[in-house]
Amino acid sequence: MSSLNSCLKDTSQPDFTQNKPIIELPIGSSAGNGGGNSIAAAFTIDEVPSEYFIYVNYAAPEANDRDVVVTLAVDGAALDKFNQVNEKSYTLIPESSYTFSSNKVIIPAGQRKVKFPVKINTISLDPTKTYALPISITDGGGFTVSGNFGTLVSVISLKNKWDGVYTVSGTMLDQVNPLLTGDYPRTFHLVTQGPNTVAIYDADNKSFAHGILNDGGKTVYGSFSPVFTIDNETNSVTSAVNYYGQPAENTRAARIDVTGENKFTMSADGKVPVTFKVKYIMIQNGTDRTFFNETWTYKEARK
Repeated sequence: MSSLNSCLKDTSQPDFTQNKPIIELPIGSSAGNGGGNSIAAAFTIDEVPSEYFIYVNYAAPEANDRDVVVTLAVDGAALDKFNQVNEKSYTLIPESSYTFSSNKVIIPAGQRKVKFPVKINTISLDPTKTYALPISITDGGGFTVSGNFGTLVSVISLKNKWDGVYTVSGTMLDQVNPLLTGDYPRTFHLVTQGPNTVAIYDADNKSFAHGILNDGGKTVYGSFSPVFTIDNETNSVTSAVNYYGQPAENTRAARIDVTGENKFTMSADGKVPVTFKVKYIMIQNGTDRTFFNETWTYKEARK
C-alpha cells in the first residue's frame, strides 16, 4: 500500500514570552494545566516505513549566532501525564516501530527552525489502537527549554487505502420481514480493522451497524456490521464476516454474494478509492436472510 507521508504544517508562532532564547517544539495545541502539546498524525499502512518529522525551534527576537545542538528523546512519563490530564488512553508506540537517524538535531547559525525526522514502521502497529509518540527536549544546547512546548505528543492513527467516508446507494431485500427495507442514500464509513480489512460504521447511528427502515422508520440490524477483506493487488473483496462475531450471539453472520462485482475502483495513482460496488448477505440462524446490493462513492478521508 502507498504511504501517507504525514508532516506538520508550519502554523505555529515562536514563543517570545521570554527575553532570553528558548528551544521549543512549537507545532501543536497546548492542552493546558500541564496537559502537554499535541498534534494528530495519520498514516496509511505500508510495508515501507513512513517519513515523518517534527519542528525544533530557536525562539528569540534575534537569530542565533552559532549552531545549536538540541537533544531529544521519547518520553513515556510525559505521555502518562498527558493521558491523565486529558483523560486519554493512548498507547506508547513500541520502540521497534519508529526510527531516529539520530537523537540530536542541529539548528544552524542564522536559522530558527529545523526538522527532526522520524520513520514510522506502520506495518508493525495494530490499526485498532491509537498510539502516541511523545518527544521531549532533553538538552537545549546551552539554551533554556520551553516549559510549555518542551514536549510534543504526536497522536498516531492508522488507515488502509480503502478507509474513508462514502455515500451509499443501493437495494436491500429482507426475506423474513418485508417491512424491513433499505434506507438509501446514506453516509457510511469504512473503518480500518487491519492492513486489508475494513468494517462498516454507520455515521448516523455512531456505531458499527447498518441503518435500515422498519415500515418507514429508521432503525438498524442489531449486532450486524460486515467486515470486508480486500485483495491489495486487485482491490477485490475476498470475504465478509460480521464485526460482532461469525456468527454473533444473535446468530447473525455475513458473507459475500459472489454474483456481485465486489471491487473497489481506485484513482489513477491507486491511492484513493473512487467507487466500491458490493453485494453481500446477512445470514441468520444459518439461513440467508437479507441481500444487499450497494454502490459506495468515496467522499473524503475519515477524520
